[in-house]
Amino acid sequence: MVDLPPDLLANRFLLTTLAALVLLFVLAVVAARVQAVRRGHEILGVLNESARGRLSLLRGPDAGGFVGAFQPPPEPFLHFAANYRSAQTFDVAGQLLNPFTHHAERLVFVAKLPSRPAAELIWQEGQAPGRALARRDRSHLWVLRRLDVVNAEYAVRGANTGAIEHVFLDLQTRFRPFLERISVQADAEPECTVVLRLARFNLQELPALVTSLRGLGRAALRN
Repeated sequence: MVDLPPDLLANRFLLTTLAALVLLFVLAVVAARVQAVRRGHEILGVLNESARGRLSLLRGPDAGGFVGAFQPPPEPFLHFAANYRSAQTFDVAGQLLNPFTHHAERLVFVAKLPSRPAAELIWQEGQAPGRALARRDRSHLWVLRRLDVVNAEYAVRGANTGAIEHVFLDLQTRFRPFLERISVQADAEPECTVVLRLARFNLQELPALVTSLRGLGRAALRN
């Protein structure tokens, strides 16, 4: 048996260690992608039970998520779409370290109304609505409000905003830890956008959320 020089043994050990680390990295990437696809299918299944229509997929579900539009769209919307962005889209390193946390997941709902909304509302977590309004035309018509129950500032516009503010309160009360943005704006395309964080969110609450979003659309159309 031939004894190898110490430097050669050290190089072989280093190469073996590097090969093992590369293999572990590849396995982690594969595991994260498989988990992301499974998660997308799970969310898609719940969404398909959340309204009368089913999601017609435009992309996915894959490791990056999926995009789909409800066919037919739930009343009162002309168009109602869901965009699921998996954790891999935002935080590859974090997803590799723990592919089961879903910390960076987002579910974005966008919807188009059949007519110009009579009542509008803007809220963004951690951002004063005045900053967004300062760059808009006719910003003087917006009224800043505060919801002390959840320590949130928001802005409304319209002759009668009572109904849309009531739905906003309901959304904040029920889903506050997960909501990131709620926007109903006549000058946006499409008019309605709601962004939801999915970390620790109970997916069985998605049907209730979709019902509340329909209420948001009806309130926006109410004169």
